[in-house]
Amino acid sequence: HLQVSTGAYKRQVHEVPLGKQITDPAVIEKITWATWTSILGDEVIGIWPRNADKADVNCACVTHAGLNIVTGDDFGLVKLFDFPCTEKFVSACLVSTRA
Repeated sequence: HLQVSTGAYKRQVHEVPLGKQITDPAVIEKITWATWTSILGDEVIGIWPRNADKADVNCACVTHAGLNIVTGDDFGLVKLFDFPCTEKFVSACLVSTRA
């Protein structure tokens, strides 16, 4: 499976190699991802700060152990969260400012 974030901030999940889009949330929920770099999805709702613009969070990556997700944003901050991060407006575990 492959997930993508569109320019319209929509999450799409596709079967590989057919490319067929999966739209059933129950099927998507059961997928175990080898890696995660998406800023969209129920699993990462909490990385978005209150009153955030859609473009504020630019990147995300889940650790190899699958326990944490790190994000980068428009304000030059790198934030660490527990993963999955399903509670809205959760505080980051660690925030690092740019040098």
